[in-house]
Amino acid sequence: MVDPNTYELTIEQQFQMRLMEESANVMSREQALDLLVQASQLLMVKDNVIRNLLQRTPLKSFSFEG
Repeated sequence: MVDPNTYELTIEQQFQMRLMEESANVMSREQALDLLVQASQLLMVKDNVIRNLLQRTPLKSFSFEG
């Protein structure tokens, strides 16, 4: 079973989010849209890296307890 806390932000991540919010408040609309596009691209790259790693990892290397 997956721990629900697994998907919550750490204290450090919460701090980074707060800094991002404060930075966004002083950005122009164009700067904010550019940042949004860059962040979306990075998330897509991250998805591709994870997908590639999962495809290259043999399933027998995982152990499941039940």
